[in-house]
Amino acid sequence: MAALARRDRILAITFTVLMWVVLVFVFFAATAVAPTPAITVVLAVATLLLGVFNTASLLALLTRYAANRELIYRPDVVHLDQLRAARGTKD
Repeated sequence: MAALARRDRILAITFTVLMWVVLVFVFFAATAVAPTPAITVVLAVATLLLGVFNTASLLALLTRYAANRELIYRPDVVHLDQLRAARGTKD
């Protein structure tokens, strides 16, 4: 279960970092063609809000997964054990 939780945590953090990279890239690409400084401010605020809310949802997800690790990962472990046992009997 610890390995599954660690993998999920690494993936969630990786995707969040990649999301921030994409948001920054899109922000600079969009501001390059923004007609007015007011549009640039709106883009900046929207980018920050999107990034902050998505990051907060990731932190909530990681907190929930840590608190309910047994409930979340136990069925996966049981199914993996059953799959290994089934494969072992077929060989």
